[in-house]
Amino acid sequence: MHIPDGYISPEIAATMAAMSIIFLVLSWKKAKATYPKSLAPLLAVSSAFVFAAQMINFPITYGTSGHLVGGTFLSIVLGPYAAILSMTIVLLMQALLFADGGILALGANIFNMAVIGGISFFIVRLIAGKSTKGQRFFIGVFTASWLSVVLGALACGLQIGFSSAFTEAGGITVTVPAMLFWHILIGIGEAAITTTAITQLYRMQPTILNGLAFLKREAI
Repeated sequence: MHIPDGYISPEIAATMAAMSIIFLVLSWKKAKATYPKSLAPLLAVSSAFVFAAQMINFPITYGTSGHLVGGTFLSIVLGPYAAILSMTIVLLMQALLFADGGILALGANIFNMAVIGGISFFIVRLIAGKSTKGQRFFIGVFTASWLSVVLGALACGLQIGFSSAFTEAGGITVTVPAMLFWHILIGIGEAAITTTAITQLYRMQPTILNGLAFLKREAI
């Protein structure tokens, strides 16, 4: 889902950048209120972990592989707002240091993976309610993880498909099915890895899952 430069039109890139900035400003304010003294080191450690985890690929089919995105995982560990910031740091490092995703397309990539991944937390909350353990909670984690990948792929397909470079090639009638076909499968891998990781963390060290505190609140 890392969109390179040249795949989306300037107006779509600018729109997605503006939307991502809005989410980042809101997330920064919310995260600072939650972690007033330890936000910077927390983001550094969590971003480094997800950056390393994304290096590990798992096979899908026909020679295609996927890797962990990590948005929902971070949202359970940090809460939704810090997760958006942490994923943004990962995407910045990938774009600036490894050319994995374009600079001009960074706003779209942040929205597709950081924003959608972070707010997928609210799908967990919708399914689990205030429960922070048991079947409902882990079903919520699995569903949210899968949907974060699928919705991110859908957004990516729409952004590319509506861009002038792809309109003559079929636009969204080509890009959306192509993105969804593979990412529906990749999302299953993401959901399995995330749910397993959260399950083990909950059993061994539930206190580090700071996102669970958000589940118990009446409003965020």
